[in-house]
Amino acid sequence: MNLHKILFLFITCVLITIILPVNGFCELKVMNDDEMLDIYATGFSSFTIQDLGYDDLSETNAWFNIRAFTYTEIDSLKLGYHDEYDYKDPTPTAYGWDEDWENVQIGKIEAGSTDDAGFLDPTEDFSAEGFYFSAIFKDIDDPANRELESVKFGFDDVHGDIKATFNNFSGTINDGAGAPEYNGHSLNLGPATITADGGKFEFSLNIDTYDKGYWVTFDNATVH
Repeated sequence: MNLHKILFLFITCVLITIILPVNGFCELKVMNDDEMLDIYATGFSSFTIQDLGYDDLSETNAWFNIRAFTYTEIDSLKLGYHDEYDYKDPTPTAYGWDEDWENVQIGKIEAGSTDDAGFLDPTEDFSAEGFYFSAIFKDIDDPANRELESVKFGFDDVHGDIKATFNNFSGTINDGAGAPEYNGHSLNLGPATITADGGKFEFSLNIDTYDKGYWVTFDNATVH
């Protein structure tokens, strides 16, 4: 599946979640054995609800066995414009973005490079596998008081380059060995390439905690 379609699906899910009134949500029901017998396809997707064990929080998760390859160019990617916080200044007075990326290139392509069939060689594409979308709710079993705390989407395993001018980067980048090399809000990475070599790649939107706002996570990646 094309990564553009997955991103469109995520944005659509978020918009539906925001627009629907509280009483527009249907209650989740447990399926009985007879209903479960009617399910034939397995392995493509899973849907779970997990009690996190604190503050009456529950996490709903949808996982899909999807593998995607993409080469994408974006002139400007901006998320989260506000003056609520800053990594170095807890009480900022100037407005700014959580994520401000310019001249974004996801994956890379060699000019004129083709495979044996004459198609453009996809080996340098950004690859992603195991797509998931999850949301954390407070009081999920109480429709009148249910609150959405955070949403996130991403892939379990990604490989490839994301090149951009990172005027603002809010998130965590860990090379997989020890503490993250980058971890904070509104970090200026400048012109850089983030090379992912397996591990998670995730976008999240949180209303609280240290990673509040828009946050990007790379579990196993280097910046150069």
